[in-house]
Amino acid sequence: MLISTLFSLSADLSLVDVRLEQEGLTLVLRSSQTNAVCPECAQLSTHVHGHYTRRLADLPCQKRPVGVCLEVRRFACRTRGCPRTTFAERFPMLTRAYARRTLRQAEALTEIAFASGGKAGAQLAKRLAMPTSRDTLLRLIRSSEILKHKTPRVLGLDDFAWKKGDRYGTLLVDLEARCPVDLLADREAASVARWLREHPGVRLISRDRAGMYAEGAKRGAPRARQVADRYHLLVNLRDMLKDVLARHQDVLPLVEEHGREAGLSSQEPAKLPSVSPPPGEAPPRDEAGSVSVETRPLMAAELRRHISRANRYARYQQIRALSREGLSQRAIARQLHLSRGCVHRYVTAESFPERALPGKRQSLLDPYLPYLRQRWEQGCHNGGQLAHEIEAQGFRGSASLVRQLIGGWRAGLPAPEPGMHGPKRRAAPPAKRRVSARQASWWFVTPTEQLTEPQRVLLERICQTNADLRQLYQLGQEFILMVKQRRARRLDPWLRRVGQSSSTELRAFASGIKRDYTAVKMALSVPWSQGQVEGQITRLKFLNRQMYGRARFDLLRSRVLRRA
Repeated sequence: MLISTLFSLSADLSLVDVRLEQEGLTLVLRSSQTNAVCPECAQLSTHVHGHYTRRLADLPCQKRPVGVCLEVRRFACRTRGCPRTTFAERFPMLTRAYARRTLRQAEALTEIAFASGGKAGAQLAKRLAMPTSRDTLLRLIRSSEILKHKTPRVLGLDDFAWKKGDRYGTLLVDLEARCPVDLLADREAASVARWLREHPGVRLISRDRAGMYAEGAKRGAPRARQVADRYHLLVNLRDMLKDVLARHQDVLPLVEEHGREAGLSSQEPAKLPSVSPPPGEAPPRDEAGSVSVETRPLMAAELRRHISRANRYARYQQIRALSREGLSQRAIARQLHLSRGCVHRYVTAESFPERALPGKRQSLLDPYLPYLRQRWEQGCHNGGQLAHEIEAQGFRGSASLVRQLIGGWRAGLPAPEPGMHGPKRRAAPPAKRRVSARQASWWFVTPTEQLTEPQRVLLERICQTNADLRQLYQLGQEFILMVKQRRARRLDPWLRRVGQSSSTELRAFASGIKRDYTAVKMALSVPWSQGQVEGQITRLKFLNRQMYGRARFDLLRSRVLRRA
């Protein structure tokens, strides 16, 4: 009785024997039924025709695999006209017909398959004493019934990439229930319209600013209100700002770059410096006595950056030359095997667009810089000694990292007097580089209180230099505040002021808003947005990558629509 209760045996089964073998545990079960129902004619039969043994795999016990040895009887059907002559008795509480495992193990393996996929799930099942193949787990996923969701009242839809730049699908999410409701194999307007017609009842549709989804929602649910995504509105605004700032590249200020190549004008191509001076000659120095940047030795990283900029400048000159000859941007992109966005950026820019300055990386020495600077000013210039001192304070890096840091400090020491151990290195003058349009556009959309003091100074310098950019900054900040605070009443006055602006890019941005006016106005009035949809897209990408990107549509759809 205890073992029967432990293994949840049904009333129609009786435990005959328990065999403890070296590899696991085996339960011998026998039916206690006196009759059986024919699966064809549903008539009872009491005439036993024969019997055989079925072997099933069950859930493990104490890390030991458990097998079931089930004695099954065959009954003869006496009903006239029934196509079945004999049939085997069924045990619906234990297993399915023709199955090789119990319902309990099948359910456990199905959960493992949905959570981990095929290959990873097979490895986990083996560790849990339920060895199986990854193909079996994938068959369990495909044979599982997909739960049918009710038609959502508030629907969010967005695309995802099967293959980036080539093939896309569509995910539909119930924003109120916070769960995906369906998956489409493409992102065509016809597919979206067909799904909406098959699922009437959608009242609100949240989408990005793609025209295909707007058209599909209009055709499939003409009475549903559409809501444009607020995040994509701000992304479109920043893209417009980058185009405008790239056209005014010469207005952007110059900033110092320590540790990078100097003397690179925004209009002149970079001249490759010689790696070392000729034998027997001292490197030329400038008026301050430092090594000239054109001939000083460069590190490998600096040389790569120098070469990269020279190549980009040559491409810029080539694109501008083809544009002056009358070729269209599409023709230039096709001829040079470049993207149309790259060609458009170079053609519309008034000067060579520089790349954004890289941010400073976090270093293990950052918490100890004040102490190292204090000890350096006190006269301790020994890298090993300084490394030993900060190791006592918890530093876990190497001494070479400290020596590399103070090597840069040592380069700024004054030249030694004659008779000492040789000349000390002098630091090269800091290079200057123009701020890129991409970096400046980020300052234009960031709230002032979130900018650092140097960034605020550079932003004010840009706005004071050019009146059009100052007006662009003011209108952009008003639009960002309007979107974040959802003030729909301010949209029409803002559009009227933009219509009086001299910026063609800003007026084109406003024209796009007017074409999608109803959806944009709804975005500034209701709290719904694409946040939940983007989260579900991230989950979908995780599931797809977990299956090594080789999941077919039916398999991915089953895993995505499975409730977490």
